[in-house]
Amino acid sequence: MKYRADFLCIWIVILLHSLDAAYEPKQHALASLCRPKQLAALTKARLKENAIIFDDAIGVWSPGFPALRVPHSYPLSWSKVQCRLDFMAQGLEEILEDQRSNMNPSHTSLHRQLKETIAMVYLLELCVQGTHGGECSSKLSPPKIPKQTFERKQWSHTMLKASEDYLAWLEDEVKIVQMSKVKEINHAKPKVRKVLNLKMYSEGSGYLP
Repeated sequence: MKYRADFLCIWIVILLHSLDAAYEPKQHALASLCRPKQLAALTKARLKENAIIFDDAIGVWSPGFPALRVPHSYPLSWSKVQCRLDFMAQGLEEILEDQRSNMNPSHTSLHRQLKETIAMVYLLELCVQGTHGGECSSKLSPPKIPKQTFERKQWSHTMLKASEDYLAWLEDEVKIVQMSKVKEINHAKPKVRKVLNLKMYSEGSGYLP
């Protein structure tokens, strides 16, 4: 959480330099800010880039991260989604601190990438709140990286992979919600047209006062 204010102050710069043609043209970067599906896809891609520094051969951190497991219960709780995104950002902050202080202190480009990724996760949390409502009222206990070197590598690798999987799920869920809303609107259009036509006919016939 200690980086959150700084990250939110630089969001425009980050997005303008991060969005590529695969997701949205740069001139639409600001519009994309509050499109959870696009922002989730972009953040997921950034996480994949961050994970390259870890060799899959190191294995996974066995306790895992239950908070980032893909939920299978419905209806979807957007408040819980926000809590989990907050948890994710704090886990990435732990990785950033470890890379800066221990593992790769001179790898400044990696530090910058991680900072930008954390900023995107916090932005996604705010975007979900603004688009779908709800609020994270019960914050999860922040994740803490282990002390032993090899465990720190496993922990960081597992956190990145779990975050990537969670964002892939979130991207799909937002898409489903969007499609549902479009169907509702399309279903309502004929009824609205019928009411408007009836009103226009009645006005034209002099039946309305």
